[in-house]
Order: sequence, then structure tokens, then C-alpha cells
Amino acid sequence: MSSKGVKMRVWVALAVGLASVPTVAWGQQASSRSLVTDSSVSPEEMTIYEVVLDSWLGKQRGRQFVNQELSAPPLKSDPQFADCTKGLDFSVAAPVQRKSLAGVQFKRKGIELIDGSKWKPADPEQGIASGESIDAAVKEGFSKSLISFSEIAFSRDGNDALVNFAMVCGGLCGSGSSIHLHKAAMGWAIAGRCGEWES
Repeated sequence: MSSKGVKMRVWVALAVGLASVPTVAWGQQASSRSLVTDSSVSPEEMTIYEVVLDSWLGKQRGRQFVNQELSAPPLKSDPQFADCTKGLDFSVAAPVQRKSLAGVQFKRKGIELIDGSKWKPADPEQGIASGESIDAAVKEGFSKSLISFSEIAFSRDGNDALVNFAMVCGGLCGSGSSIHLHKAAMGWAIAGRCGEWES
């Protein structure tokens, strides 16, 4: 092989190697986040979902079902919207395309994304009716509860967010609210809750 052919192969090998460096670096950076690449939510949105989930679950460990489908974001026409935003300027419009948590990986261990339409509760009411103690039936219901989120509405300046949250564990077992989060120097934190419900 001529020296010109060897030089050409070296240049091609260097070009291919250099072209792959940013991809590898980006892939390594992305893997340290809680998202995988096929999700339709942004890293910032995922951070908000993580904050809300951690506030609900606290120190609880173990499996927790999370609905991979997101409901529509809070709307200005929602009765609790004004209570949560207290004069903040939210530009809430109907989403062009629905987002999903499909493909995300939460940092917290034990989170299992499922299709909420196929979820089957361990309804405490049924457990009690079949002779289980109230404590055992409720514990079983909570262990198979489903957490669902809405898409997130952001304020115009991007420093406030509003998301609907629900935990359901049976026909008469669940709670939820609209959650207002604020972004400060330390990151996103819950600033308030409104429209709370319980069954």
C-alpha cells in the first residue's frame, strides 16, 4: 500500500474517532440523569416529577406503580388554578402533542412505570369485605397504588410550575392535588398545594 493510502486511512480513522467523542460524552452525561433518550419529557420536567414523587413517598421504600401516561396540564379554567398561582403569569395552552413518561427511569429505586388503563388495584374496601383487617387491607391497597401526574404548566418566566398529582388505591381510596413548585438557587421545590381531594 502506498504512503498516500496509509495516510488516508489514518485520517479516516481519526475523523471517525473524533466524530464519536461528542456522542460518547453526551451519552455518558445523559446516563447520569434520570431520563433515557426516548422519553418525551425534558430533563427539567423530569426533575419536577422527581421532587413531587419524593415529597409524597418520603422515606417509604419498595415498589411503586406510576402511570406512564400524563393527563392534560392544569388549565386556567380549573377552579383551583387561581388558588395555586396567586397572581403568577402562567401561559397555559392546550398541548400540541401529548407527552408521556414512557421510557424514563426515575432515580428512586422501585418505581415501575405501567399503562394506567391496565392497572388493577388491591381495593381496601374489597379486602375488608372479605375479612381482612382494616390495617392489612389498607397496607395491601397502598402497596399496589397508582400514582399519576399531569403534564406540567410553566410560568412565562420559567421559574414556577404547576402539576396535578393523584394517588389511587381503590374506588374509595386515594388523594391528590395541584402542586405549585418554584425554582430557586437550590433547584425546584414545592411552594404550595391547592385543590386537594381525598376519597
